[in-house]
Amino acid sequence: MNTISDDHVRIVVEAIVIIIVKVPSGHPPFPCYRPTLRDALLKDPHFSPVPEGKPESLNRTIDLALRLWLVLYIRDGFAHAAKSIEWNDTISLQELIAGQFRKPRLLSALSEKMFDIALPDHFNAMSLRRYSGVKVKLTSSLNEHLDLDRERNKLKIFPLKYYLYGLRRRSETPLMEVGYRLTCLNLLFPSRDTKTQKYLKKKGYTFGMEGPVSYSAPLYLSDFHFWRDRLSNLYTEFCSPPPSMTQLFNDRRNVLQWYTFWFAVVILALTTIFGMIQSTTACLSTRYSYEALQLARAEASARACPIIT
Repeated sequence: MNTISDDHVRIVVEAIVIIIVKVPSGHPPFPCYRPTLRDALLKDPHFSPVPEGKPESLNRTIDLALRLWLVLYIRDGFAHAAKSIEWNDTISLQELIAGQFRKPRLLSALSEKMFDIALPDHFNAMSLRRYSGVKVKLTSSLNEHLDLDRERNKLKIFPLKYYLYGLRRRSETPLMEVGYRLTCLNLLFPSRDTKTQKYLKKKGYTFGMEGPVSYSAPLYLSDFHFWRDRLSNLYTEFCSPPPSMTQLFNDRRNVLQWYTFWFAVVILALTTIFGMIQSTTACLSTRYSYEALQLARAEASARACPIIT
């Protein structure tokens, strides 16, 4: 199979989706390994036989179909490339996907109480941008969703909501927490927030109004499983002091604290200004007093010793 047309890609994707669903034979816990998948694909007339011991071309076709289906950067032989994922013959597809969405570090009754925090209504991407300077960057890889790059202060967002709704409708899809991925998007980009919708319109993003945009409020951090750590990082960034004076001026979540701080800043500024004015006036007064003293001495000297002409 030297060239792959658009129609052929569509056929490959549909065939692999059907085969992956059929491999477990209706038993979801049964793992799907790549050698089993290859054997099933070779029975399909769309796939050409591969030489014995050289399944590289078929592996690349499988990876292409998985990239199009699961939106994960799966590439055979590119495990060391940036952001790439390699699926080998020793692990199942379910284990590969589970490894891309790590469970929370703390799983206990105590940790559940620690994360029993209600997320405020104004916890969204625009508030993070306004108060913490966090910028939004779209990503085409699902496992990078909600990944916060602290060095560049950028939050990666997977925006394809219609695709996620399609995955949620297919119960056999081997992706976890699809519903909460949608909830995260609706939480960070609420349709009722005019500033959010204005920002999305300015950037040319349309996912803010795609599909159902509501969620059951209030939401707690403990409601999320695979996304709890990333949301906790965002919430910590949201609650941290603003990093610059611009964000500090915009942060009016605590009105009393905001007025107290800026009142103190105004008092300090006025004290500094009046202090500088007073210092300048004192310097000028000293200078003029010295010059007057010099003139008085010169006049007294002229009177004591008149010049005879």
